[in-house]
Parts: sequence; C-alpha cells; structure tokens
Amino acid sequence: MKTAFQGKIRPPREGEAPASAALVVGAYLRAVRLSRGMSGSEAAWGIGGSAAKVSRLETGRLHRVADAIRLLEYYGIDSKAHLRAVDHLFQKPHRHVLYDAVPGWLDRLHACQRQADSTVIHTGHALPDFLRIPDYPVGLMAQHFRAELQLHVPPRAPLTAGTGGDVTLLLDEMGLHRPLGDPDVMPAQIAHLKQLTSSPQGPRILVVPQRVLPPRGLLLYQMTLHGHELVAEEWANFVIYHTGEALEPWQHRLRVAMDAAVPLDDAAVCVNEGRAPVEEQAAAPSPPARPVRTESRLYLAPGGEGVL
Repeated sequence: MKTAFQGKIRPPREGEAPASAALVVGAYLRAVRLSRGMSGSEAAWGIGGSAAKVSRLETGRLHRVADAIRLLEYYGIDSKAHLRAVDHLFQKPHRHVLYDAVPGWLDRLHACQRQADSTVIHTGHALPDFLRIPDYPVGLMAQHFRAELQLHVPPRAPLTAGTGGDVTLLLDEMGLHRPLGDPDVMPAQIAHLKQLTSSPQGPRILVVPQRVLPPRGLLLYQMTLHGHELVAEEWANFVIYHTGEALEPWQHRLRVAMDAAVPLDDAAVCVNEGRAPVEEQAAAPSPPARPVRTESRLYLAPGGEGVL
C-alpha cells in the first residue's frame, strides 16, 4: 500500500518529555516487531534505514508518521483503518495528552504494558489481565467493546511469584468486594494475589482504604518507558495517555494512594460478609436494593496488623 501520510510532531526541546503519541506509537512499533520475531537490523533493512533509526522511532523519538506507517506495512499491518488511526494520533492538538479510541488502541496499551521498566497500577474496579485468575469476572461493557478486536500485540504474560518485581498494585478496598454476585471468586483471587507476593521477585500489592482517593477509569497505570514517565487511564473502549506537563495531578493522586496503602499480607480481608445477602437477593422475585457501604473498614490495629 502506498502511503501519503504527512502528520508530524515537533521534536522535544532540551529537557522536554516526548509527545504522548510518539512514546505510545513507538512502543507499539517495537511490540509488533518483536511479535514478528524481527531484530532491529532486519526491520531497518526492510525500510531501507538503519538500526539506529528504528531504535529512535521505538523509543519516543518518532516525529513523522510516514516512518511509522512504513514499518507497520513491512510488519504486515496493512489495514487502512489501523494505518489511518496512527496518522490520526499524530494530529492530536495537545502534545502531552493523547486520547486513543481508534483501531489498535488496545494493542498500543498492551505494547506499553509489555515494555514498561516499572509499573504502578491503581484500581478499585477491575484487575489487569496479568494479575487475574481465570474465573475473575470481566465487566460486561469491556466484554462488549473488546469481543471483536483483532489483536496484533498480546497482553503481558500472567505474573508469578518469580516475576513482576517491576509491578506495584494499589488495590482500592472497594475492589476487594466488587464481584459480590459470585462470592466464591474473590477469596480465590485474593489467595492468588497473596501467593504472588510470597517472593521478593513478585509484584508488590497494597490495599488503599476506601474513599482515600477514588481511582479513575477501570485502571490507572503509571509506567516508565525508556526513562520517560507515562500515565494511562484505561476505560472499556479507549485509553487516555499523559506525559510531561500533564503528569502532575496523576503523580499527586498516586502519591496520596501510596501513602495511605497497607500491604496485602498485613490485611485480614473479609469477603464473605456479602455472601448470604447476595444469595438471598438472587433467590427473591424482586431483590431489594442493597445499601452501599461508603465508609472504609480497613485500618491498622495496634502493632501494625491491618484488619477489616
């Protein structure tokens, strides 16, 4: 396919963070290349460039959309919708905020997750794929919007007790009680999370008392890519990315959550309290409304033991 894409982003000034689109699309290019089993030199040969140029494009120093399109075509991604989507991202007016709802949006999020040197996740609604057990319930809205997506970049591999040392999960207390309609799931999910933290090589998992600072979106990620910080708000069918000057409010939000958090191993998590009321409501012809508990039940007991 012959391309005529003219989109550009100016190079960053000295000391300035890369534009969100350059960092995200660069991660996408690298992830697709690796999924094809190609080296940087092989990719460079395919577009008549150098391995150094491919490296620049993949690490946030991507300024001309035509360069990205040539690589994607060489990797076999020739869908007009996906190529136009990349061009669209380069035409966003705000340099450090990127709204990505165009074809390939989930591929680009997966690419950032797979390549991040470190990741902090804040959530009260859902867990990322790589921390879930198989039976963990997925929201109906996410299922609806993602069911037909054709992925070119797979999600990050599930973490184990020996992997994921680069990941910190800030789990809002309300997330522990989310799937009350299936009360058998959360004890198994929490046991899995505790097992992941049983080794120093596993992820760090902390519980944030409810209402300290409500999470945004389904999941909020703070990632480090090639020495640059990137925050991503994941929603059911789009992602919003922040870099540079747009980071400050998100950094503050995550600092507040981190300062209030309790290690998962120090928390006695009670998820069975809702079992009987939920089962009774499910059997009733017209289930009565169940009041929502808004106050936190998580606090530190004398000696530092977290209880609910």
